[in-house]
Amino acid sequence: MRILHILECAGGVERYLEMLAPRLKKEGIEQSIVCSHSVNLDKLKDSADACYVTDMRQTFNPLAVMKIIKQVRKAIIASHPDIVYCHSSFAGVFGRLAAIGTHCKVVYNPHGWAFNMRSASAHKLMAFRIMERILAHVTDRIVCISEAERESATYNNVAPEDKLALIPNGIDIDAVRTAIPVKRSELDIADDAFVVGMVGRLSAQKAPDVFIRAAEMIREKIPNSAFIIVGDGEQREEIEEYSRVHGLNLVVTGWTDKPYSYLKDFDVAMLLSRWEGFGLAIVEYMAAEKNVVAARTDAIPSLVDDGVDGFLVDVDNAEQAADKVLWLHTHPTEAIDMRQKALQKVMMKYDINRVVNQHIDMFNKLIPVGGQNKTSL
Repeated sequence: MRILHILECAGGVERYLEMLAPRLKKEGIEQSIVCSHSVNLDKLKDSADACYVTDMRQTFNPLAVMKIIKQVRKAIIASHPDIVYCHSSFAGVFGRLAAIGTHCKVVYNPHGWAFNMRSASAHKLMAFRIMERILAHVTDRIVCISEAERESATYNNVAPEDKLALIPNGIDIDAVRTAIPVKRSELDIADDAFVVGMVGRLSAQKAPDVFIRAAEMIREKIPNSAFIIVGDGEQREEIEEYSRVHGLNLVVTGWTDKPYSYLKDFDVAMLLSRWEGFGLAIVEYMAAEKNVVAARTDAIPSLVDDGVDGFLVDVDNAEQAADKVLWLHTHPTEAIDMRQKALQKVMMKYDINRVVNQHIDMFNKLIPVGGQNKTSL
């Protein structure tokens, strides 16, 4: 069986495929990758027979879209896959349109529905909703990474139930737990500092602005606190300037291939996203045995049992987030208990091997043994 993965964005989607692809290869599945220039192929190229780097980007310009579709279609024809697997919304547009008429089966994983974005206009959200409904007609399976995502697809009439496959996200638990921490001295952070961090893009979705406002409140009560953001993005300059003006001890790592090593330095981990298809970082936090403070939005409440293995706060509420961090700081015994419960949950429910097995089952149903497709124009 041959799979062609198509991905446009870096970050969580990239990490997802870095875990999935090598395990699919071990199961004898041949793979190729089509991606944008923003994707780091270092951890993916060993799992792929071929990699095609294109001009994929988030654009609504008709000429640019047509050019990208043409590039992606060339890659499909060249790699002659049985299944085209599109990861995220824009890759889903380009890949599904490019695959029309090739006789490939098409799988689409939005990794969070674009029409659930909180920062987009009503007109844009409606456009995303209509686009998903139309493209569902040329899609054989739509992977929903959480029950909330499947419910959202049903509520918005994206596709019939038999096209929806629920495959909750998972992580490489061993990779998280065996990661070697970055020395705090390398980050100019004292060994006895109370460190609060987040892993994610510096973008409106991940709400780094809320994180940094909460950081200011935390610093007022915990003078030896320090803060780490593992990631990069368009809001980095704004966040770093706010930190300088308010005298915060903040480290922004930029893109890194060792996020777990930085995560190991956290005492408390936050994910204050405004919308979230799953919230993979939360599962990583739990596997690393870090106390979690997260926004109460979309799929996140299905991951965090509020007050039991983490805390939930309202979206855009920096004060609530700071208060929960301060509570954890002053209740160390209870904090340990919450971390242990969170780790037990992750070990039981979110192992990447379960994700791999569910994917293989789905692929085999689409392409029975001996039923490989012949990709054609």
